Amino acid sequence: MVSGFRRALGSFTYRTFFKKESTYFTTVIASGVAFSMVFNTVFDKYWDRKTAGLKWDDIKDRYAPASE
Repeated sequence: MVSGFRRALGSFTYRTFFKKESTYFTTVIASGVAFSMVFNTVFDKYWDRKTAGLKWDDIKDRYAPASE
């Protein structure tokens, strides 16, 4: 049963995304953009947590005069 499901899923994926060159190209570009956005968001959140208290935005009040 699992084999039939995997075959049907593979066939559906092939017919939907990879059979025509234009849809293949669009799928590759869209996947790359989505991966880039997710990776950058996750890494930025990680970096902000790791360097909390060390960035200029965090320590600006101690060194820069308050402008009014």
